[in-house]
Amino acid sequence: MSVSTRGFSSTLSLSLSLSHPWRPEVLIVSSHNTGAMSLGEELCYKAHEMEVEEDFYSYEFSNNEGLPVYKDSEEVFAALRQKEDEVLLAAQVGNALLLENRQLKQERDALHDKHAQQLEELEQGRYELRVKLEDCRVQWESQVSELERDVQELQARVERLSQSLSEAEREKSRLKQEHSEHSHRLREQLQRGMEVERAMTSELQRLKEEMRERGQARPQDEEIINALREQVARLTQREQTLEQRLKMTCHENEELKDTMSTLHARLDLQEQQSHTHIQQLAEAWREVDGVRSRAQELQSQVEELQEEVALQEKSHNDSSLLSELENNLDAADWSLDKEQQVCRELHYILVLLQPVAYRSEAEQDSDDSLQGMLGQLKHAAQWIAYSETLQEKRKSIVGSVSDPCENAIRIKELQDQNERLVAENAELKLRAERLVEQEVVQQAIKDRDDAITKKTAMEAELLRTKHDMMCLNNQLLEAIQRKLQLSQELEAWQDDIQIIINQQLRNQQQTEEPQKRSAGRLSFLRKSRRPSTLPEISPEQNQTPWRDWLKRSK
Repeated sequence: MSVSTRGFSSTLSLSLSLSHPWRPEVLIVSSHNTGAMSLGEELCYKAHEMEVEEDFYSYEFSNNEGLPVYKDSEEVFAALRQKEDEVLLAAQVGNALLLENRQLKQERDALHDKHAQQLEELEQGRYELRVKLEDCRVQWESQVSELERDVQELQARVERLSQSLSEAEREKSRLKQEHSEHSHRLREQLQRGMEVERAMTSELQRLKEEMRERGQARPQDEEIINALREQVARLTQREQTLEQRLKMTCHENEELKDTMSTLHARLDLQEQQSHTHIQQLAEAWREVDGVRSRAQELQSQVEELQEEVALQEKSHNDSSLLSELENNLDAADWSLDKEQQVCRELHYILVLLQPVAYRSEAEQDSDDSLQGMLGQLKHAAQWIAYSETLQEKRKSIVGSVSDPCENAIRIKELQDQNERLVAENAELKLRAERLVEQEVVQQAIKDRDDAITKKTAMEAELLRTKHDMMCLNNQLLEAIQRKLQLSQELEAWQDDIQIIINQQLRNQQQTEEPQKRSAGRLSFLRKSRRPSTLPEISPEQNQTPWRDWLKRSK
């Protein structure tokens, strides 16, 4: 209020009552004249025109409240000063309330930002927990699948072991049956021996009783006893000799087995050698047939060559190169120089062929004309060809004659060797037949020992399979227990996550409760003309998706 209001002759009455320690509710100013009334209305209008967010005070003018009326101007001025002081005090209180309102608004904004940040952190934590839960679920599912595969493998292994166990049981039952049969036979033999022993002991007891009854031994009884003793001694000696012979026969059987194996090896080797010798003999016979056919062919060729030589000696009309040369020389009219040159060349050729070709004295004494030299050259060529053909045929005939002789000797040797091999084979067969009977006895003993060893081996295998089956059952139980432990751990982990989420939501609700209380304390403030764009998020809305998601995951 300004000081200019002191000139008005109006009575102002200010009534201030506080329902809240910091909030004034009513501020009343009254006037009794029209001038004062217009001034009060103007002040009330100005007070309502103030742009504040909340109503801190209100002026109400009334003439019907029985306020005191001042007639003196000094009293009026004093009352106005007092009222002015009260109005200033009220204005200061309003300013203080405005400052407090701004501070509360700033605190509300800070709390709102903090709340938004906490919500963001909570959403981030929830997302991380969801990712961890998915990872744990994937890991658990992989472990469960691995355990299921292990269980399937163990079941297959148990089935295989059960099959092998059933086979072992069948083999064991078969071996037990064989062993029972063998033991039954041995028991029967033992029973027969025991019966014989009982008969002998009863006979001996009877004889002893007779001796006691008689009191003294007669010479016949002594002779019988001595004879029995001698018979017992002979039987024991015979038993010892039989044992020695049995040992010797066992040793001989082993040696004979070794010799038998060596003889079989030698027999196989001899059979292979005889087979190869037979093949060689067949090849030799084939070669002999080929040589014979070749000799016949060569003989026929020799006869043909002899006929050709005879025909060549008889025929004078030869169409060789030399005859053509003679005819050409007769027909041609050569010069003397050419004739002499040709004669010299022919004479040189005849001199070279003289050690090889056979020439008679008449031919050597013949003239040195060109015709004579040509005849000598023709005769030398025929002689060389004839001698070469004869030499080749002679060599082939001699070779063909010598080859059959060698083949016959070789065939005879092979036949002798084959006869020796047949004799050795027959002897080995006889020795093998002799050893068969002894091998049968040894084979029976060996079969019995093998059956006993197989029985013990099968019993050991049965025990081992039972132990393996127990181990597999223990492993299967451990795998099932591990699976149960993992499922329990997963459930406990889900419960822990639910507890953590509930605790965070509870903390959030506890942090929101003071804000609600402060908002209740400031209920005198009016709502802002601009509506808030931030929607309020209730804890139930935040909590419901988590619960639904956890229920789906469970």
